[in-house]
Amino acid sequence: MDERKKNGISGGLVISEEVIASIAMNAAEDVEGVSSFALRPADVQTVFKIGAEPLKHVRVTTVDNEIKLHLYINIASNAKIPVVCSSVQQAVKNAVQSMTGRIVTKVNISIAGIDFNEPTEFQK
Repeated sequence: MDERKKNGISGGLVISEEVIASIAMNAAEDVEGVSSFALRPADVQTVFKIGAEPLKHVRVTTVDNEIKLHLYINIASNAKIPVVCSSVQQAVKNAVQSMTGRIVTKVNISIAGIDFNEPTEFQK
C-alpha cells in the first residue's frame, strides 16, 4: 500500500508551468555566454490562453511526470554556440529535476540572436 494512503493523506502536488519556466530561466541566465532571453514565437496554445501571461521565453510541455523544455536565448558575440547550448541544457535539466523531482526528458535551445552590444575583451 502506498505510504500516503497508510497515513490518510490523499491528493497530489501540482507544479505550474510558469514555475518550471522560471526555474529554467534562472538556471540558464547563470550560464556564461547567455546574454539575454528572446521572445518565443506564438503558437496555438499561447494564442488561446486569454488572460494568462506565461513566461514568453520558455515553452514548457508536461506529460505525466515528464517535462520537455524549449528555451529561446540570445548569446554573447564571443561565445561558442555548441558550448553555450550544452551548458544551458545541463544546467536547466539539473535545476528543474532537483527542484521539482520530475524527469526532464528534453531541453531544446533556440539561438534567436547574437548580442553584439556587450563589450569584448579588447574593448575593456
